Amino acid sequence: MKEKVVVIGGTSGIGLATASKLSQNGYSVVISGRTKESIESALKQIQGAAIGYPLNFSDPVSVDHFFANVGEHDHLALIGSGQAAWGSFSELTVAALRTAFDEKFYGFFSCAQASLKKLRKDGSIVFTIGGACRSAIPGTSGVAAVNGAIQSMAFTMAKEIAPVRVNILSPGLVDTPMYSWMSKEEKEGFFQKMGGNLPVGRVGNPDEIARAVLFLVQNKYTTGAIIDIDGGGRLH
Repeated sequence: MKEKVVVIGGTSGIGLATASKLSQNGYSVVISGRTKESIESALKQIQGAAIGYPLNFSDPVSVDHFFANVGEHDHLALIGSGQAAWGSFSELTVAALRTAFDEKFYGFFSCAQASLKKLRKDGSIVFTIGGACRSAIPGTSGVAAVNGAIQSMAFTMAKEIAPVRVNILSPGLVDTPMYSWMSKEEKEGFFQKMGGNLPVGRVGNPDEIARAVLFLVQNKYTTGAIIDIDGGGRLH
């Protein structure tokens, strides 16, 4: 029987690439999305066994309903994110930071807690955070706070809920639809500038992050680990 992996935020970008990679490697995949339309569009792009259900992970009722539909599963990959609290510390508002925590931290927390009720006892959970909490980047104190809280929680979970494995993935700058608000020329210029500052000389792509999720799902001797896939960005 195929192992079932739940991918939160599996309709675009890194989440969609992860769902596709897992499906291609013999896993049964359940994806979440905010709308039925986004789920249907994603499922058309995934080759293999995949289904999806709507989820607003900042709504506890929606989370409970989602995992009731999912049922028993083997792994959970938390990739979706909410509204981030960008901006300098002096200008960051409590409202923006509270929204960011409500959407990502509490969303991830609620999903992981709900998942445990149906998660295989020797299964795994992968948390995806942002590189901002792994290095000091001006203008990202709010983003760092939210993702840093997830990182700290995950480390403790790795001991508390063992033998369930808990790991963390920390991507750097990745070319995803998140930047689609830019024009083609603006995005190319931005990626060229930012990627050029990295040791690898470019930004990442979603498939490179998906490969790391696959590793964390498959490797049964890895728990409490954090993997930085940032092109060397944290070395600056």
